[in-house]
Amino acid sequence: MYKKTLFELVKTIQTKGNENAMLKLIKEFQPLIKKYSYLVDYENSESELTLTFIKTLYKIPINNPKFKQDKYIISYINKSIRNKYIYLSKNRNKIYYYESPINLDITQTPYQTNIGNKLFINDLLLTLTKREREIINLKYFKEYSDIEISKKFGISRQAANKTKNIAITKMRKYILSN
Repeated sequence: MYKKTLFELVKTIQTKGNENAMLKLIKEFQPLIKKYSYLVDYENSESELTLTFIKTLYKIPINNPKFKQDKYIISYINKSIRNKYIYLSKNRNKIYYYESPINLDITQTPYQTNIGNKLFINDLLLTLTKREREIINLKYFKEYSDIEISKKFGISRQAANKTKNIAITKMRKYILSN
């Protein structure tokens, strides 16, 4: 049985959009994608890296003679996935830097709380819309992920994240004004 080279598979994908060739290459490069996905430790990293892989397959310059050798194609794909990993890692670090977790344990332990703190947090949450309060409650009190929140409200992950960030900004403004 004749086995197609990596070059032939990429050429088939680029010229004919062959789905079987695409799936075969995704399966072959899945360990690389999973490796970087694990390193990023981000909810959607595997799907984002897979999308990057697919986009990369269409960008490989198959007209360049050196890309007829598999080692150049593998190197090109590896660098592309690695660059996306670096990009995701940097964004992940920015999120952790700008989005420190809110310690709201004081509302969950009535014996150790100060009434003033409870009232302040209550006032703080009242500055938000109902949906913003619900999202903040799910995110920080019940520790839901953005994906879980988005599924619960039937919205995209980005919309849930945007609503959360708007709520945090409102709370910061309220804190700074008091």
